[in-house]
Amino acid sequence: MEIYDFFCIGNISIDIIRTPSSEITFTGGAILNAVWVLHQLGNNVGVLTKSSRSDKFRIKEFPKFSGSENIKWINSEKTTSILNDYLTKDKERRICTILGQADPFHLEEIPDFQAKVIMYNGLVTGELNTKILKLLSKKGKLVVDAQGLTRKVLFSNNMELVPYENLKEIMPFVHFFKADAAEAEILTGISTSSRDGRIKAGQYLQKMGANEVLISHNTELLVVSDKKWITTSFKNRNLNGRTGRGDTCTAAYVSERLHKNMEEAALLSAALTSLKIETPGPFKQSRIEVEKFMRDFY
Repeated sequence: MEIYDFFCIGNISIDIIRTPSSEITFTGGAILNAVWVLHQLGNNVGVLTKSSRSDKFRIKEFPKFSGSENIKWINSEKTTSILNDYLTKDKERRICTILGQADPFHLEEIPDFQAKVIMYNGLVTGELNTKILKLLSKKGKLVVDAQGLTRKVLFSNNMELVPYENLKEIMPFVHFFKADAAEAEILTGISTSSRDGRIKAGQYLQKMGANEVLISHNTELLVVSDKKWITTSFKNRNLNGRTGRGDTCTAAYVSERLHKNMEEAALLSAALTSLKIETPGPFKQSRIEVEKFMRDFY
């Protein structure tokens, strides 16, 4: 049996980022962003991902792990590909269009492993089912991002946020649950345009069973437990690397939370994420650079 600090499950993606002034294409995906953060913070990470055989070369975008078996790749008929069309300067709302979708994960494809933390880095609904999520929760602390539960592909190939019908069933198995403000609003029916609304939504989700709930917004990170809530501001100076904010934020928080309190974990997460938001692609800087940013801006 293989043992890791973190084990991440999700599909890499061919991402197209379109803004009113530019368009770029690169290898991305929630899992790529998360794994880079975890690696840069010193964790031993295992990866399970899918793509078409012709796109297998894209797994080279993951960090160079010391172990040759850290990345488990499964062949899929297609590779997930997503067009992110940002229509506003704050890049808080976007139109997402699916251009390709990898096959879902099946129970028999889950390898034999143990980890302190298991992260489901989903991109769209249907990649993992509730049986797999419950199984994963027995192997370590389970982290679930609402993105993989709420982003549904429509017949038009556009993606729309929808409520997740099995949320109450899976939340007791989830240790850390992450949503952005829009996803939290869809899941709870509570307006998240204000901090008070985001706090109420976070408390609503936490009471479903998750130990801690994270809600990201363009201004701040909110973390809610059964005892308290805290917020920490993002201090980024531009939005050049906005895509991947939530994936980065979650990975940084959970990594730090294993040995720090909520406040300390949220501070490092917000600082690291602020740096990532300034640069396109996964976070590839060091803890030393994050700590310097914390001294300079916090």
